[in-house]
Order: sequence, then C-alpha cells, then structure tokens
Amino acid sequence: MEQVFWEEIQLIERDIQNFLDPWKCRLDLLPYLAWELSVDDWNETWDEQTKRKVVSSSLEIHTYKGTRYAIDKSIEAIRADSLNVIEWFDDPATLAPAEFRVELVSKQSPVDAATIPQISSAIRNAKNTRSHLTKIRITSHINTPEKLATVSRQGIRVGSGPWAIRSVASVVNRSACCFSRLGVVVRSGPLPR
Repeated sequence: MEQVFWEEIQLIERDIQNFLDPWKCRLDLLPYLAWELSVDDWNETWDEQTKRKVVSSSLEIHTYKGTRYAIDKSIEAIRADSLNVIEWFDDPATLAPAEFRVELVSKQSPVDAATIPQISSAIRNAKNTRSHLTKIRITSHINTPEKLATVSRQGIRVGSGPWAIRSVASVVNRSACCFSRLGVVVRSGPLPR
C-alpha cells in the first residue's frame, strides 16, 4: 500500500521552490500566484512579460494603496508609459477637493480599445476611496524613422460613462505631410457593471 502511494506522490511535479518568485514561476502557475498575491487586475491576453511584471509589483502596490505612488506603479505594471497624476491641490482652478485627473503619455505601448478600461480599472483599484477620477487624458506619440510622410488610420469605439473625447489630433513637427483617417464611435451613458 505504501509503495502505491509513494509512486503516485512521485508523479506529482513539485516546483514549489520557484512558485513564489514571479520571474521564475512556470507560466501555467502564474495565475495562481497572482490570485495568492491578490492581484487586482489580471488579463489572460497579456504577454508573459506583462503578467510577470503585474504579479511582481502586486505587493508594492498593496503596500502603498491609496497613494499617488500606487497609481503610478499599477499603470507602470501593465503599460510601459509615463503617467502624471494631477490632484486637486495641484490644480485648484479646475479640480474640486478630492478630485484628480490622469495624463498618460503613450510612447512604448499601442493605444487601442482595451486601453481605457484597463487603465480605468487599475486606477480605481489603486486610488483611495475618497478621491474621484474626473478625466483620463491619453497622448500617443508615434516616432517613425521615415521623416517624409506619416500615415495614420485610427478606429476607436469607446463605451463612455461620464467620459468624453474632447479632441483627436495628428501633428507632424516637420515640413512634411500627414495623412490621417480617424473613426471614433462614442456611446455615452452609465458604465456597465
């Protein structure tokens, strides 16, 4: 009887030594490690590097949750972009007490329809409960080695609650030409729960 159990136990692969290290943990076990470390935002479609970065920064985000630093770290974990959080005391002319806005400059990661819900969710999970997010401003910079012409085709469909798209612009800083085709569909109303 003991021999049968021992053979069964040996069949179980035990990789427990590396399980708690997000950079060494097997990819198929990473969602379980994320659950154990209480990762707030998880997306199965992320690439492996992003998943490992999110799990790795989870404890630090939870340590500083409710601060500007936690918001910075939560966005940094899912996107390689620069982020600026402007709180009400930084801009008292346009923000009421306990309000803040976020300005994201996208240089490394593409901006698509999944970007806004990911950013919004990460901010909502990292911010303090008394603060109210009023605006997310995303500026996308695209640098190409070719300086003669830029062709841009963008299509975004945004489910918008209290959010509004104010402007979309294509700018070329050289004496060249810029072709831009833009399609934006905005649905306004309460956000789905």
